[in-house]
Amino acid sequence: MTSNPEKFAEFFGLLSALRDEVITDAQFAQLDKLLTANPEAQQYYVEYIMLCVELRKYQALNGGNEPQAEDIMRETLEQSENISAQHAAEEDQRKAEAMRNTAKKTAEEAFREFQDKEARRLEKVFYKRHFRNMRRLAYGVSVLAASLIIVILVRFLNTRPQSPAPVAPPIVAKIIQSIDAQWGDSGISTVPGTQLTASTMQLKRGLIQIVFESGAEVILQAPCKVKPENANQIFLLSGNMTAIVPDKAIGFTVRTSVATMVDYGTEFGVMANASGETEVHVFKGEVDLRSGPDARVFEKSQRIKTCQAGMVDSQGSLSTRKIKYQAKRFIRQMPANSRFGRPGKRMDLADIIGGGNGFGTGDPNQSINPDNGQRQSGFYPHNHTDIGGTSDYVPIADLDFIDGVFIPDGGDGPVVISSDGHTFNDCPDTDSTFCWDIFNGDATNLDDQYRTLLDGKQYGTFIHPAITVHSNAGITFDLDKIRASLPGTRIVSFVSLCGIGDHSVHDISFSADFWVLVDGQKRFEWKGAARQHKARNIRIRLNEQDKFLTLVVTDGGKLREDTNAIGRDWGIFANAALMLEDRR
Repeated sequence: MTSNPEKFAEFFGLLSALRDEVITDAQFAQLDKLLTANPEAQQYYVEYIMLCVELRKYQALNGGNEPQAEDIMRETLEQSENISAQHAAEEDQRKAEAMRNTAKKTAEEAFREFQDKEARRLEKVFYKRHFRNMRRLAYGVSVLAASLIIVILVRFLNTRPQSPAPVAPPIVAKIIQSIDAQWGDSGISTVPGTQLTASTMQLKRGLIQIVFESGAEVILQAPCKVKPENANQIFLLSGNMTAIVPDKAIGFTVRTSVATMVDYGTEFGVMANASGETEVHVFKGEVDLRSGPDARVFEKSQRIKTCQAGMVDSQGSLSTRKIKYQAKRFIRQMPANSRFGRPGKRMDLADIIGGGNGFGTGDPNQSINPDNGQRQSGFYPHNHTDIGGTSDYVPIADLDFIDGVFIPDGGDGPVVISSDGHTFNDCPDTDSTFCWDIFNGDATNLDDQYRTLLDGKQYGTFIHPAITVHSNAGITFDLDKIRASLPGTRIVSFVSLCGIGDHSVHDISFSADFWVLVDGQKRFEWKGAARQHKARNIRIRLNEQDKFLTLVVTDGGKLREDTNAIGRDWGIFANAALMLEDRR
């Protein structure tokens, strides 16, 4: 190599590239070829490597400020070559040979060791760029992963414990039928099939029939506030309800604020007023009535059987003596046909005369004798030439919503028209004579000659009820008792159509006077009403202080001398109703 400067320079260039770790694949192959083919190159290679090692040690000791390694190497090799050339002939052949053998052996061992190390190092060099890229990718992935871990840890450590997702409340009942029904503010549908949970609901209008998961069926009558509590229990806050309990639902429980009713296979009704006072009326079977709202903790209990009633007052006292059994106070089945009376909207006064609750539970074609208060079925006539009333006020004991009846006759002064002593001061002199009972229904069913017509329209039906008050007769309704049966509702007015019955079998030679009084005060008057006159509308506002509503028909006198004064005075109050509104 000493005889070829270009080769020497090329060899040194390859060694420099190797030392600086910038050698290419082609350069490395060329260096490997030179070393394999030239023993002299191998010797220089070993010496070069050893010198580089010593120079690096020296530079480390002296702060790295010495001349560049390749320059020193070049100078040293050149000097070594010159010296070797000058002294080669002069040196003892034996010593030179020994030194060469020793150097060769040392170089060969060093070269083999170096080759192993260089192979490993060069492998790293060759893949350095690949590893760098991989490290960059790995670094990016690790940074992203670390960021995600940090976010998760921050949220986990800083977020407050979250409440578990709410569980849907269990279904305890569903609606199976509704009529003219409207809930309060609950937003619950009244459509059959609607499922009900254990929540408080207020029925403002109409009727709703529901079936519990246990199989017990309940009819709710507006106004009514209830809370179905579980599959076999309901809390009645106020209002009226009836229950039909099959054998599989025995133990069905109704709670109020003061009482508990536990069923033993029955049909029964429950009423709770605004103060909590509770009544239970058993239509069939048995109910255990307990004082207090807890079915398991109570002071007193009593078994109420078929056609019996019991009550718990607002103080929690239990009694069966203070109350009479009244099945007509309850709607026991959903009506197949529409009714004039609509819970929460309109109360039918004709139905009350029939013994009902004002919403279709009364019996049609019922009448009340205004002279003695006796009740009977049918439109009962009296011989007007023989019947004369006593003009005494007659309380009605078995109809809670009717205070009493009377024969109006002002010949001897004001007529008493209520149990509180209110009087009708302007009542005319009628001689206390009457001809027919006060009647609920359609007289056509009894005798075709007594058709209940006004302006040619038929009344006395379920849809268009009528009260026939033939002169001379009067009836008073107890508004306070009606209010007590309708907690959460107020009475706003009395409305009706009135006139003389349009009977084709009679002439038009008679007349009558119509009167409506509230607590003895005259609020409507129509004197001399005759068959040829069109019917008149009545609308009277009522307030919370009004206690009694009285309807009266008196004889209006003869229109012809040859006719009887009272025989044909068919006074009719058609569609007579109390209009209702929610108290809120």
